[in-house]
Amino acid sequence: MTDWSALQINIARINQRANVAELKRRTQNNASIPVDATVVANGLEITTSRIPEGSLVEVHGSVDTTLSGVELRATVTSSWEGECRRCLDLVTEPIELDLVVPFLPGADGDDDADVYPINGDVIDVGEVIREQLMLALPLSPLCRNDCDGADPERFPTDGIEDADDEEVTIDPRWAGLSALTFDED
Repeated sequence: MTDWSALQINIARINQRANVAELKRRTQNNASIPVDATVVANGLEITTSRIPEGSLVEVHGSVDTTLSGVELRATVTSSWEGECRRCLDLVTEPIELDLVVPFLPGADGDDDADVYPINGDVIDVGEVIREQLMLALPLSPLCRNDCDGADPERFPTDGIEDADDEEVTIDPRWAGLSALTFDED
Protein backbone atom coordinates (compact mmCIF):
# COMPACT_ATOMS: atom_id res chain seq x y z
CA MET A 1 0.00 0.00 0.00
CA THR A 2 1.14 3.49 -0.76
CA ASP A 3 0.25 7.04 0.10
CA TRP A 4 -1.54 9.38 -2.35
CA SER A 5 1.65 11.42 -2.67
CA ALA A 6 3.38 8.33 -4.09
CA LEU A 7 1.18 8.74 -7.16
CA GLN A 8 3.17 11.71 -8.39
CA ILE A 9 4.69 10.28 -11.56
CA ASN A 10 7.97 11.49 -13.02
CA ILE A 11 7.47 11.47 -16.78
CA ALA A 12 11.03 12.46 -17.74
CA ARG A 13 11.48 9.03 -19.35
CA ILE A 14 8.72 9.82 -21.84
CA ASN A 15 9.38 13.57 -21.96
CA GLN A 16 6.71 15.42 -23.95
CA ARG A 17 9.17 18.00 -25.32
CA ALA A 18 10.45 15.83 -28.17
CA ASN A 19 9.61 16.70 -31.76
CA VAL A 20 6.51 15.26 -33.45
CA ALA A 21 8.39 12.50 -35.29
CA GLU A 22 9.97 11.34 -32.03
CA LEU A 23 6.57 11.36 -30.27
CA LYS A 24 5.00 9.29 -33.06
CA ARG A 25 7.83 6.77 -32.77
CA ARG A 26 7.44 6.62 -28.97
CA THR A 27 3.67 6.22 -29.27
CA GLN A 28 4.11 3.35 -31.73
CA ASN A 29 6.70 1.71 -29.46
CA ASN A 30 4.38 2.02 -26.45
CA ALA A 31 6.61 4.31 -24.37
CA SER A 32 4.64 4.27 -21.15
CA ILE A 33 4.98 4.21 -17.39
CA PRO A 34 2.89 1.61 -15.55
CA VAL A 35 0.72 2.84 -12.68
CA ASP A 36 -0.24 0.03 -10.30
CA ALA A 37 -0.93 0.95 -6.69
CA THR A 38 -3.14 0.27 -3.72
CA VAL A 39 -3.88 3.42 -1.75
CA VAL A 40 -5.68 3.86 1.57
CA ALA A 41 -8.65 6.23 1.23
CA ASN A 42 -8.94 9.19 3.56
CA GLY A 43 -11.18 12.23 3.40
CA LEU A 44 -13.17 11.13 0.35
CA GLU A 45 -16.62 12.25 1.43
CA ILE A 46 -19.51 14.38 0.28
CA THR A 47 -22.61 15.15 2.34
CA THR A 48 -24.49 11.98 1.48
CA SER A 49 -21.88 9.36 0.58
CA ARG A 50 -18.25 8.50 1.19
CA ILE A 51 -15.47 6.07 0.60
CA PRO A 52 -14.96 4.84 4.17
CA GLU A 53 -11.74 5.81 5.96
CA GLY A 54 -9.18 3.05 5.58
CA SER A 55 -10.81 1.54 2.49
CA LEU A 56 -8.47 0.43 -0.24
CA VAL A 57 -8.42 2.12 -3.64
CA GLU A 58 -6.90 -0.02 -6.41
CA VAL A 59 -5.31 1.79 -9.36
CA HIS A 60 -4.15 -0.11 -12.47
CA GLY A 61 -3.12 1.57 -15.66
CA SER A 62 -0.38 3.50 -17.41
CA VAL A 63 0.80 6.95 -18.41
CA ASP A 64 1.36 7.13 -22.17
CA THR A 65 2.68 9.74 -24.58
CA THR A 66 0.38 11.64 -26.89
CA LEU A 67 1.21 14.21 -29.57
CA SER A 68 0.37 17.09 -27.22
CA GLY A 69 1.35 15.75 -23.79
CA VAL A 70 0.74 12.59 -21.81
CA GLU A 71 -2.38 10.67 -20.92
CA LEU A 72 -3.36 8.57 -17.91
CA ARG A 73 -5.37 5.46 -18.76
CA ALA A 74 -6.42 3.64 -15.62
CA THR A 75 -9.06 1.56 -13.91
CA VAL A 76 -9.80 2.62 -10.33
CA THR A 77 -11.81 0.37 -8.00
CA SER A 78 -13.03 0.74 -4.43
CA SER A 79 -16.37 0.81 -2.62
CA TRP A 80 -18.56 3.58 -1.27
CA GLU A 81 -21.23 3.84 1.40
CA GLY A 82 -24.02 6.26 2.21
CA GLU A 83 -27.52 6.54 3.63
CA CYS A 84 -30.48 5.84 1.39
CA ARG A 85 -32.32 9.09 0.75
CA ARG A 86 -35.70 7.47 1.43
CA CYS A 87 -35.25 4.97 4.27
CA LEU A 88 -31.87 6.10 5.68
CA ASP A 89 -30.53 2.52 5.66
CA LEU A 90 -26.82 2.14 4.96
CA VAL A 91 -26.04 1.46 1.30
CA THR A 92 -22.68 -0.04 0.31
CA GLU A 93 -21.76 -0.46 -3.34
CA PRO A 94 -18.59 -1.07 -5.36
CA ILE A 95 -17.24 1.73 -7.51
CA GLU A 96 -15.20 1.25 -10.68
CA LEU A 97 -13.93 4.06 -12.87
CA ASP A 98 -12.30 3.76 -16.28
CA LEU A 99 -10.27 6.93 -16.67
CA VAL A 100 -8.66 8.54 -19.68
CA VAL A 101 -7.16 11.81 -18.45
CA PRO A 102 -4.98 14.16 -20.53
CA PHE A 103 -2.09 16.12 -19.02
CA LEU A 104 -0.74 19.06 -20.99
CA PRO A 105 2.18 21.41 -20.40
CA GLY A 106 0.91 24.87 -19.53
CA ALA A 107 -2.60 23.72 -18.52
CA ASP A 108 -3.74 25.63 -15.47
CA GLY A 109 -6.99 23.86 -14.58
CA ASP A 110 -9.05 27.08 -14.76
CA ASP A 111 -9.33 27.28 -18.53
CA ASP A 112 -9.10 23.55 -19.23
CA ALA A 113 -11.49 21.84 -16.82
CA ASP A 114 -10.82 18.35 -18.15
CA VAL A 115 -7.09 18.78 -18.69
CA TYR A 116 -4.52 18.59 -15.93
CA PRO A 117 -1.14 20.36 -15.80
CA ILE A 118 2.32 18.92 -16.19
CA ASN A 119 4.58 20.54 -13.60
CA GLY A 120 8.10 20.18 -14.92
CA ASP A 121 8.50 16.45 -15.38
CA VAL A 122 5.88 15.46 -12.77
CA ILE A 123 2.15 14.75 -13.00
CA ASP A 124 0.00 14.26 -9.91
CA VAL A 125 -2.05 11.15 -10.68
CA GLY A 126 -3.20 10.90 -7.04
CA GLU A 127 -4.94 14.28 -7.18
CA VAL A 128 -6.74 13.32 -10.38
CA ILE A 129 -7.91 9.98 -8.98
CA ARG A 130 -9.15 11.55 -5.74
CA GLU A 131 -11.07 14.18 -7.74
CA GLN A 132 -12.62 11.61 -10.08
CA LEU A 133 -13.66 9.40 -7.14
CA MET A 134 -15.35 12.36 -5.44
CA LEU A 135 -17.21 13.19 -8.66
CA ALA A 136 -18.38 9.58 -8.97
CA LEU A 137 -19.95 9.43 -5.49
CA PRO A 138 -23.76 9.56 -5.66
CA LEU A 139 -25.36 12.77 -4.43
CA SER A 140 -28.51 11.04 -3.17
CA PRO A 141 -28.04 7.28 -2.82
CA LEU A 142 -30.90 4.80 -3.00
CA CYS A 143 -30.77 1.32 -1.46
CA ARG A 144 -32.90 0.06 -4.36
CA ASN A 145 -35.03 1.71 -7.04
CA ASP A 146 -38.33 0.65 -5.47
CA CYS A 147 -37.48 1.79 -1.91
CA ASP A 148 -40.70 2.97 -0.22
CA GLY A 149 -38.98 4.88 2.56
CA ALA A 150 -39.18 4.30 6.29
CA ASP A 151 -40.97 1.11 7.37
CA PRO A 152 -43.59 2.06 10.01
CA GLU A 153 -43.69 -1.49 11.35
CA ARG A 154 -40.00 -1.35 12.23
CA PHE A 155 -40.38 1.87 14.23
CA PRO A 156 -42.74 2.05 17.20
CA THR A 157 -45.42 4.68 17.60
CA ASP A 158 -44.09 7.83 19.16
CA GLY A 159 -47.42 9.00 20.67
CA ILE A 160 -47.82 11.90 18.25
CA GLU A 161 -51.32 12.42 16.89
CA ASP A 162 -52.32 13.82 13.53
CA ALA A 163 -55.27 16.13 12.75
CA ASP A 164 -57.73 13.22 13.03
CA ASP A 165 -56.46 12.36 16.55
CA GLU A 166 -54.88 9.15 15.29
CA GLU A 167 -51.39 8.13 16.41
CA VAL A 168 -48.66 8.69 13.84
CA THR A 169 -45.63 6.44 13.59
CA ILE A 170 -42.40 8.44 13.57
CA ASP A 171 -39.10 7.01 12.46
CA PRO A 172 -36.75 7.91 15.36
CA ARG A 173 -34.10 9.05 12.89
CA TRP A 174 -36.50 11.78 11.74
CA ALA A 175 -37.82 12.57 15.24
CA GLY A 176 -35.55 15.60 15.61
CA LEU A 177 -37.57 17.38 12.94
CA SER A 178 -40.65 17.43 15.21
CA ALA A 179 -38.80 19.86 17.49
CA LEU A 180 -38.64 22.46 14.72
CA THR A 181 -41.03 25.38 15.07
CA PHE A 182 -41.73 28.18 12.68
CA ASP A 183 -42.67 31.70 13.71
CA GLU A 184 -45.74 33.16 12.08
CA ASP A 185 -44.04 36.58 11.82
